[in-house]
Formats: sequence, structure tokens, C-alpha cells
Amino acid sequence: MKQGQEESVAQTRSFASLYVAACAFGARMAGNEALFASMSRLPEAGERLMATYELFARQIGEELGYDRFYFLGSGSRYGLACEANLKMKEMTLTHSEPFHFLEFRHGPMSMVNRSAVVVGLLSEGNQAHETRVLAEMKLLGGRVVALAETGAEVEFNSGLPESVRGVLYLPVLQLMAFYRSLVKGLNPDRPKNLTAVVKLEF
Repeated sequence: MKQGQEESVAQTRSFASLYVAACAFGARMAGNEALFASMSRLPEAGERLMATYELFARQIGEELGYDRFYFLGSGSRYGLACEANLKMKEMTLTHSEPFHFLEFRHGPMSMVNRSAVVVGLLSEGNQAHETRVLAEMKLLGGRVVALAETGAEVEFNSGLPESVRGVLYLPVLQLMAFYRSLVKGLNPDRPKNLTAVVKLEF
């Protein structure tokens, strides 16, 4: 699909396309046609999300007083947290790490201070517990950013089932990295030391 063709070394479009394709494949293999059909509403939800929160993402990304980013996600959201971490790291050359919510609470939270941004990819089932973890990080001085369907700073309001709306966590976080790259004078499409294809020849 041409819309999923990647143009940047920092792969944002291709990852999102492959993620959506995997969700669609899972819905089809499960024989859940209603779930598959609901995914047709993803583009509209994504466009609305970007229009609503682009300025917010830009403000966080361009604040160079923040020198570390932690992305928290548990269950199926951990992989998305890893991807958001990767884009922040390679596009902006900023220290960032992904963690499960309670893993972060167990020890890594010692790194939280006023120069830290703690991003929480909230789930439906554990949102109350995950929100409490984020509240504690805020008390430690961190800048907390929560994303969820509802009840968060960034709200999807998509009306889509949780199992197929995971891609909606990505646009705001990718925009955050994009604007941070620009304000640091970097090229977000050509990260330092990276190539589109890995070749183990020196």
C-alpha cells in the first residue's frame, strides 16, 4: 500500500501501517468481522487526534529543559512504549527508556525529577492503578503525560475497541519527537549514524 511506504529512515509510517495490518489480520483470523469493520474508523480518529493535540505535542517536544523521557505501557501497550522510546531516542538524541508501569515504580522511578517526562499509555482494565503510578511521578517533580481513550490528558475518544485502537497512541508521541528534533537542529528523517537498511559491513 503506497500510503504505508516509508520515506524516512526513522520509520513512523511503516511501523503504524504494519501494526494496523497485524490487528486487522488478527481480527480476520478470529472471524470477528465486526471488529475488523470497526477499524475503518481509525483514519478519522487519527486525523482528529493530530488536529487536537499537535500543538500540545510541539510544546512538550520543544521544551529542552526536559532531558529524559520514560514511556510506560503494560500488556499490549509495552511494545508501543518501546516504539515511542525508539523514535524519541533516534530522532532527537535524547535519553529515553520504556518500562512496564509497575517495573518503573519498583526502582527506575528514582531517576524522575523536574527534567523528566513520564509518558503513560493507559489501559482500560488497569487505568486506575496506572494513573496512580503517574500521580506519584508527578509528586516527584516529573512532567506527566497520560494517553487513553478517555480520562487522560490526551484522549482518543475513538469509540473503537481497545484491541484495535493501539495505533492511536503513536501520532502524538511521534509528533513530540519530530518537533524536538527540529528545535535541536536535527533532521528527523535522517537520524545520526542510522541507515534505512542494516548492513554489517564496515
